[in-house]
Amino acid sequence: MKLQQLVEEKVGVLIVFTFVVISIGLLIEIVPLFFTKSVTEPIKGVKPYSALQVAGRDIYVREGCYNCHSQMIRPFRAET
Repeated sequence: MKLQQLVEEKVGVLIVFTFVVISIGLLIEIVPLFFTKSVTEPIKGVKPYSALQVAGRDIYVREGCYNCHSQMIRPFRAET
């Protein structure tokens, strides 16, 4: 039986091959980032948010303020 025909006819084999391909992609693309020094070191001058800043950000996101207060260009209905 050809490999392609086997994969097309047996769902279990298709699932296993899909898992293997995704695992290989993960190993090649994601895992090396854990060992890259520029990715794992914190940037100089960056500090965590204070409790008040976190609460304010949560309100900002909850209320949807980022919809208007972002720099994404959105056409207005009156302009189209």
